[in-house]
Amino acid sequence: MPVTLWTVAHAAIVGWALVVRAVVLVVSGHAAAMSPAALFYHWDSVYFGSIALHGYVGPGTGPTWSAFFPGYPAAARVALAAVGFPHPDHQQVVIALEAVAAIASLAASLLVWRLAHRHYGDRVAVAATVLFVLGPYAVFLVAPYSEALFVAFALGAWLCAERGRWWEAGALAACASATRIDGVFLIAGLAVAVAVRLHSRGEPFLMKAFGTAAIGSAGILGYWAALWAWTGNPTAWFTAQHTGWHRALTWPWITLRDTVESVFVPPWPHGLQNALDLVFAALIVTALVVFLRRRQWAAATYVGLTALAMMTSTTYLSIARSTVVLFPLTLLVATTVGDDRRRWIFRTVLAAGLVLLALNTALFVNAVWVD
Repeated sequence: MPVTLWTVAHAAIVGWALVVRAVVLVVSGHAAAMSPAALFYHWDSVYFGSIALHGYVGPGTGPTWSAFFPGYPAAARVALAAVGFPHPDHQQVVIALEAVAAIASLAASLLVWRLAHRHYGDRVAVAATVLFVLGPYAVFLVAPYSEALFVAFALGAWLCAERGRWWEAGALAACASATRIDGVFLIAGLAVAVAVRLHSRGEPFLMKAFGTAAIGSAGILGYWAALWAWTGNPTAWFTAQHTGWHRALTWPWITLRDTVESVFVPPWPHGLQNALDLVFAALIVTALVVFLRRRQWAAATYVGLTALAMMTSTTYLSIARSTVVLFPLTLLVATTVGDDRRRWIFRTVLAAGLVLLALNTALFVNAVWVD
């Protein structure tokens, strides 16, 4: 079932993207410029492709590339080497990035189904998988972005933590933390998951919880140490974030004010995405309250820290897109499918998500910024 759902969703997103892009090019008189291989190769994808080709230092590299973690481009290079292309050209790198994203998103879909089935059974597992593969920002599970690889590692780590395999959870978390900064928040959630499980069984938990966090931190700490060695700047990642995207720690009320103001700044797609960031921020905070009331401490930790970090940055930039990797939210909405009084929540979220997915995909493949 999850494989079928992933296949249908993937085909639908790619098919819709092809149709939209073709119509735009035909209407504009540039039909010859149609390039299916580069259909989703925009924005952050270009950075990942450049890093996969050139690395972070040396000729042809950029000062803000270090804002992007190495896990995803490294996976593409490993895949290329494995199939006989140790020195790939640009087109081969693009194809490899897309292949890694596709395989990772399929793996993540299987793991979403397994995690939901473990807790809630078949019906919720199907609902969770549908919400995951057809969510409002699911285009980033198809595009050459790092979300798919990260969430595959994150889900695998979460399942291991729930099953008491804490060192395996830490190892997968290390891979996740080498892929995206969200790994920091994931690690905290995993440590709480390990601690809660062991405490409920009356077993000592501090050493294994801290062990999970220590192993999981190897990915991000290793990357930051490498950046320090390469650049001589121990805060090179933070510098790149500030230089390229003006990200900095800000008081939450200032972040909120600046995000609201950015809604009214042209062009309209940017204003729309900033408005959606506000909406999704409110939804995430609402979900956080639910997690806390239900004493789902691990989920609350992961989601709460992610929200805190993004709501104390310069603006709420990309907080809506972060829902792709915040899988506890997907499971939370999916649980309403089995309750007659709350099923409208699932239906409303799915319907709204499909509309936004169609819009976001249409914008993205035409190189319009989407969160």
